[in-house]
Amino acid sequence: MKRTAKLSFYIILFIIFGLIGLWMPLLGDDLHWGTYFGSNYFPQGIFLKYDGRYLGDLLVIAITKIKPLAFIAYGTFMTTIVYLIQKIREQISAPKSLGLLSASMATIFIFMTPKVIFKQILGWHAGFANYVPSIVFPLFMLYLVLKNYDNKDVHYYRTSGFLIFFAAIAAQFFAEHITVLNVFNSVLIWLFLRKHFGDQFKKIFNGIVVGNIIGAFLMFINGAYIKILFGRDSYRSLKGSANSDTMFNYLKIQFAPKTLIIVGILILIFSIIVIVYTNKLTNIKHKIANFALLLSAFVVIAPFIVVSPFGSRCMFASYMFFVTIFVINLDLLVSAYEKYLLPILMIIVLGLGLRLDALAHNYGKTFNFQIQYSQYQNTVQRRTQYFLQYKDDKYIWMTAPVQSDANFAELYVKDNTRNMVPINYYDWTDALRKIKNKKFHNHDEYMKAFDQQILKKVKLIQNKANQ
Repeated sequence: MKRTAKLSFYIILFIIFGLIGLWMPLLGDDLHWGTYFGSNYFPQGIFLKYDGRYLGDLLVIAITKIKPLAFIAYGTFMTTIVYLIQKIREQISAPKSLGLLSASMATIFIFMTPKVIFKQILGWHAGFANYVPSIVFPLFMLYLVLKNYDNKDVHYYRTSGFLIFFAAIAAQFFAEHITVLNVFNSVLIWLFLRKHFGDQFKKIFNGIVVGNIIGAFLMFINGAYIKILFGRDSYRSLKGSANSDTMFNYLKIQFAPKTLIIVGILILIFSIIVIVYTNKLTNIKHKIANFALLLSAFVVIAPFIVVSPFGSRCMFASYMFFVTIFVINLDLLVSAYEKYLLPILMIIVLGLGLRLDALAHNYGKTFNFQIQYSQYQNTVQRRTQYFLQYKDDKYIWMTAPVQSDANFAELYVKDNTRNMVPINYYDWTDALRKIKNKKFHNHDEYMKAFDQQILKKVKLIQNKANQ
């Protein structure tokens, strides 16, 4: 019964996250990854000098070209992160009941990720492909360490050893700061904890260390990093630049001083509480988990003190490590009340998940209809091109207003000399409603009727403005 309940929970999560990936629109450079740039990226050798995120780049090409793969990728990686958080908690202390408190709380925090981070992680395929899969391995490695700490009886088949070794290499091809973190963590664990591992896991962990180092080497020998090192890259640098700067400059530009002070104080207080609380613990696995996660949260963000560009997506790993600390410790403190808390948390998970799916569906419908309307307008002779605005941009990464999006225009606007005019979301959806129940012989007639409604809306707006 417990196994069925757990499986059902993770299947539901997979579907919720998968639908977000399926419905989210292509924005910014997603459009290039999903078209000519992505098609030529590997065949023409662009990857040799672009960056070392070989698997992240392959993933973004796949999910921007094939929608079902976006469903699978979002569902798989996000659900795996939640699952690993729960498994880490269970290695510290076996749950008394079903054992889904940490997983459900972690899911809620993911759904409630600050919008500034969310829009570059779950609201942008290119951000998702590099910054979400990359944090799976650090959590997996922590789980393995806890499972094998002072446990000499764990048996590993040779196949498992090879798979973990290749996973240690593959984990290095998503995001540079996670690549650095993986090497840091594996070397630190090898130095201080390897004596507590059994002979079989020592071999496995040696493979992880070697795999992480090999992967890091293969990533950073990419020609792009040589250019960055010598300051010849127009986009990335080790000292920051006027257009795209380092972490501290980014934060000063994007957030008010009051906000930064409050968040900084909260992080400091949280870190002090974790350190003081963890020092008093008698459970060594609990101590390892807390300190490892806290250290990782700071180490993973540290490179951006000197490396640019920095974006809110770069904070996702630290956010998830802080979330993992919080939910695991809270779970352990309130585990006796799990049977009362879990149903409430499940309802919250479902409610928040359905809300995000509805938002993603709305964004996706707008994007798809925008393409259809642009393609129709390409067949009409006039001086103006109309663009359908999104309801909002709170959860999607829009690098420019829709009417100024050069990436979209390059693919879907035939005449770039036209006046680019945005149409308010409520205006164009009202125009759509007015033709909803009418019958049309073909799609062209449908789009023509919609276009006529838009022209009427524009005329009314202009008349009001002239009064």
